[in-house]
Amino acid sequence: MPYTTYLVEKGSSLSFVAEAKPPTVTMPRIKALLTGSLPGFIDVVRNLNSPTLMEDNVITRAKAAGKRIIFYGDETWVKLFPKHFVEYDGTTSFFVSDYTEVDNNVTRHLDKVLKRQDWDMLILHYLGLDHIGHISGPSSPLVGHKLSEMDSILMKIHTALLAEERDPLLPSLLVLCGDHGMSEAGGHGASSMEEVNTALVLVSSAFERKPGDVRHPTRVQQTDLAATLSIGLGLPIPKSNTGSLMFPVVEGRPMREQLRFLHLNTVQLSKLLQENVPSYNKGPRPAPAQCPAGAEQQG
Repeated sequence: MPYTTYLVEKGSSLSFVAEAKPPTVTMPRIKALLTGSLPGFIDVVRNLNSPTLMEDNVITRAKAAGKRIIFYGDETWVKLFPKHFVEYDGTTSFFVSDYTEVDNNVTRHLDKVLKRQDWDMLILHYLGLDHIGHISGPSSPLVGHKLSEMDSILMKIHTALLAEERDPLLPSLLVLCGDHGMSEAGGHGASSMEEVNTALVLVSSAFERKPGDVRHPTRVQQTDLAATLSIGLGLPIPKSNTGSLMFPVVEGRPMREQLRFLHLNTVQLSKLLQENVPSYNKGPRPAPAQCPAGAEQQG
């Protein structure tokens, strides 16, 4: 993936290793990414027949704020968010032997949609790489070809976003992520390091770096994306979010803004604790500091 590698090593990007919690299957991981909470193992049972997501989440908040959202890819999203997209085309993940058409059905929309001005968020969920893993494992020669295909797609999207960027104060954001990893046997669902470690790359002109600025990937929780996206999009953080703002994303902002963003996250987490932990206590307030006699006159 030469283009992606360039962005990670030298481009305007921030890269992370995002840890997914078990169960490492698609539906619970999408919920974790967008609610910031930790779905349970009952979601493994629901994975093939996902019910509408009722929990507070980034997509619902974005739609409520008037964001126009388009989706192409794994139909799990359409089941979770049946009335949220202004346009969508879902593909089934049931036929794991198909790793070509399942991705072509997503890519065929790109040329047209990237030229349009009638959307605010575009979500693409490609299945081909996952299917190759299930068929022949992570060492399959098919993996290299598929990664090359994904790299070309990422380059197409990134260059189109840059060409349409009009206001430097409102830069676009491209998020590249995996919902789960892949075991040595090619499957997923458990808690091996290969299954829980996922790639997460944020690409934006807001993250422009100076020559010699070397940025190493940092470790975060997959659930941290929900709070980070919410703050970046100017949306309320989902109520059940347990994640933290990924601080490198706002590090370049003025100190006052950084503190405001951290405060928003802290207030949301504090409310979550108050509502779910009966013994939660802020603790006694410290006594006001006493001034030594005469100190006030010394200024």
